[in-house]
Amino acid sequence: MQVLIIGAGGGIGQALVQYYHQQGARVQALSRQQVSKLPGHWLQVTDYTEASLQRIVSQLQQPDVVISTLGILHNDDFMPEKRLADLNWHQLQQTYYVNAVLPILLLQQLLPILPKKSPCVWAQLSAKVGSITDNYLGGWYSYRASKAALNMLLKTASVELKRTHKQLCLAAIHPGTTDTELSQPFQRRIAADKLYTPAQSAERIATVIKQLTAEDSGGFWHWDGSPLPY
Repeated sequence: MQVLIIGAGGGIGQALVQYYHQQGARVQALSRQQVSKLPGHWLQVTDYTEASLQRIVSQLQQPDVVISTLGILHNDDFMPEKRLADLNWHQLQQTYYVNAVLPILLLQQLLPILPKKSPCVWAQLSAKVGSITDNYLGGWYSYRASKAALNMLLKTASVELKRTHKQLCLAAIHPGTTDTELSQPFQRRIAADKLYTPAQSAERIATVIKQLTAEDSGGFWHWDGSPLPY
């Protein structure tokens, strides 16, 4: 099996590379920086710009599974907004770009290497808080909205690509709260049994992917394999 991991430098990305490597898969990986502690695999460093991806795409092998872990919740400049008054253009713009715009442009740029006549799963990590139906708490404006936008973009692409890539499944997957840099500032409020290790999340994501078929394309999935509402 040929697997492509996008965002291999992050906590879940590294764990996914480790998991599939241990399963005997041939792993290709994209990352913004070199990652010395990953097992032997083919790693390309990219800034995810169109020019960079065009340079890389011709060197990639046709994958059976693609998993993108790209996403942002906070950085040195901002934290999730608690109130409408906290909204600002810079945070909205950056969150939308990383969480929604960049993933769909990655699909656009890498579409030429996706198989048209054999099964393939393209999985993008999303978040349950991106569900409009399930939003009962409010807050986290830009993160929620950007993940909802991501889900819609993937759903829309799935409708189109069913015509050309009949065995392709596009999936948004909620990995659960994982012990990574993304969740670090919020872990004190999370029960110990609700905070998962990157290895746990990687295995669960892979299990969900293994169960998906082309008929599931455009779906939004919980880490336990159950469907989530948009």
